[in-house]
Amino acid sequence: MKNVKYDDVKSFLCDEDLIQLLCYDKTADELFEAFTRDDFLVIDGSMKIPFFAEIRDYRGAVEKDNPGNQWLVKPIKGKDVIESEMAMIVFFLDLYTHTLSVPVVVTKIDNVLYKATKLIVKAEQLSGSNYTVYPELIEQLALDMINRWITYDEDRNPNNYLIRYNSKNQNLVLAIDFGNCDLLDKEIKIKGLAKGFGWQRKEKTRYLTPLKMDNFLAYGMDFYDTRFKYFKELDGKTLFNICKKALRLDPDKSTYAKTITNNVLRRISYVHKYFAAKLPEITPEKKDYNVMGKTFQQM
Repeated sequence: MKNVKYDDVKSFLCDEDLIQLLCYDKTADELFEAFTRDDFLVIDGSMKIPFFAEIRDYRGAVEKDNPGNQWLVKPIKGKDVIESEMAMIVFFLDLYTHTLSVPVVVTKIDNVLYKATKLIVKAEQLSGSNYTVYPELIEQLALDMINRWITYDEDRNPNNYLIRYNSKNQNLVLAIDFGNCDLLDKEIKIKGLAKGFGWQRKEKTRYLTPLKMDNFLAYGMDFYDTRFKYFKELDGKTLFNICKKALRLDPDKSTYAKTITNNVLRRISYVHKYFAAKLPEITPEKKDYNVMGKTFQQM
């Protein structure tokens, strides 16, 4: 919607508790310092956690310095470690590109390695809403797809998003669950279609976005550049530092960080050029067909 500036995150979130909940009250450097300290969380057995998390072996934890901040934590080992580290990188990419997503980190508690994700209360899953009707939901999902294409995250069905409301009763779409992203593949895994706007993928059984293709064609590059401009500001040094900090416990962190940095920079360029080639520069004017229909009925 023209009067909503989604990239002005603090204004869009509106409420101080939501700004703090989604970590926009701190800089990225402050968050890295907080989240890369071992034992910044402590297990809280009395904490009430959602049923879907409980059956997946998550436990409750709170921040040692701020017990009001609640987290869901799960011990990880084997391939779950690298997947969780990739998810942490994706969260920080979202943070740098002014995207609403739920914080996820890899940390140690009492010398045990955990994946930790912040608990979001008073939220509902996107699958419970009519997200194909409301412009606020469509627009946030359309912008979010840019992030998921760049991070090769092909598991973006409606259950991978939460909706939370602010005090203005606006819908806030929060991305969750980045465990299926692929930051290490050096190939162009998701290719833009030559004819018309769209994409083809190797993985056919998952979603890249809950939206239909037509939803994207309603907007021009002036709209999508509100997200691309932040991606284009990410340079190699910044990306490399993000990766090394998120991979701090991995013995191959430098190798992984270099690969991911090169991949992300290449994908940003590819996806931006594709959007720019397929979509108009300016968002087309939208006619209010609902009003026109009502007028016709009255006549």
